[in-house]
Amino acid sequence: MRIELVGKFYDNHSLSIINRRLAIGLSKNKEIDLFITPLDNFDPSHKVIKKDIKIIKELESKESLEAPEIQIRHCYPPVWSWPVSEMTKVIYIQPWEFSKAPFEWQYKFETFADALIVPSNYVGNVFKQGGLNPDNLFVVPNGFDDSIFNKEKNNQKHPLISEDKFNFVFVGNTQWRKGLDILLNAWSKTFKRYDKKALIIKDNPDIYGKNNAISENIKMQYKTGCAEIIYIDDELSNEEMAGIYKSCKAIVHPYRAEGFGMHIQEALACGCVPIVSADGPANEFIPDDIGFRIDISKKPIDIMDKSIFAAKSGDAMTMMSTHTFANEPSGQHLEKIIQYVYHHHNKQEMLDAVAKITLTNTWDNVVDHYIKVIKDVYSRNKVNRYRN
Repeated sequence: MRIELVGKFYDNHSLSIINRRLAIGLSKNKEIDLFITPLDNFDPSHKVIKKDIKIIKELESKESLEAPEIQIRHCYPPVWSWPVSEMTKVIYIQPWEFSKAPFEWQYKFETFADALIVPSNYVGNVFKQGGLNPDNLFVVPNGFDDSIFNKEKNNQKHPLISEDKFNFVFVGNTQWRKGLDILLNAWSKTFKRYDKKALIIKDNPDIYGKNNAISENIKMQYKTGCAEIIYIDDELSNEEMAGIYKSCKAIVHPYRAEGFGMHIQEALACGCVPIVSADGPANEFIPDDIGFRIDISKKPIDIMDKSIFAAKSGDAMTMMSTHTFANEPSGQHLEKIIQYVYHHHNKQEMLDAVAKITLTNTWDNVVDHYIKVIKDVYSRNKVNRYRN
């Protein structure tokens, strides 16, 4: 099979990580002739592993004299251009976080694409409810690098983080769907400056945009006298991120909307106790008896509200004339959970339970899932765009 993979490859955003690991995995398969079309350029500041960059560069420079039989597109926003050959089948990998999907996506995935791959059953149900043909919808979870994200000794300690404290970590940004505002409010009410604990916030403004989080955190600590908050917005390698997880006891993610939660899975692989919203895709890889689920309520939202950052002016959404809801995590319940976790009479027992679990979404296993989908689509007699 001749396969072309289109998307970003050279930074540490989740889309690029997936594309990079998928490209490396597919390139090892003898039945696949892979080349890639990057939508970005190499930048050493992103701290991607050198051996991975070498493979990606080789795949980028590889010439294909014939059009691909399969073209996989994974980027945001999706690329809708017509493939060079009418025989090329197009597979989209597309995460989504909210309870309604953009109507144009739904229409294009139904009429233009040969298959849509989503990272969780949670996302899959959104597209199914919007009317997408289930035969063209596949769920393949996001993976993690178990050679980096594991429970081995921490060799990448961050200079700002003290392992003498009980550290909680949040990875994300200030977007409404991530729920950082809920966490900060709970933190300011729960722990005071004299408590031997810290909240680590890892932001990535280079990808999600600059914000005033650092100044707001400083103000909040001054006004409320809450326990320490450490804000980190440096570009970090995967090894450095694993170092942060291994310096922390719990990961907190009170999300209102999420498509998968790669960072939760990575932190869990490093031994962090997960504290996440009770409903959503994270439950698909967190064992039922591990961690804590924050109570949620269904909150009606205006999905066109710009502050929610789901839709833009002129967009239409699936399931028109129905209400849109988001999961609103309970701040009061989160306060109780983080208090309980910190004051637990046997913290080690709780941490040991996490240490014993085995996560199955390693990149080797995930790439195998992708290959099964690719073979399924490849075996079909007709290209979706020409069925009529």
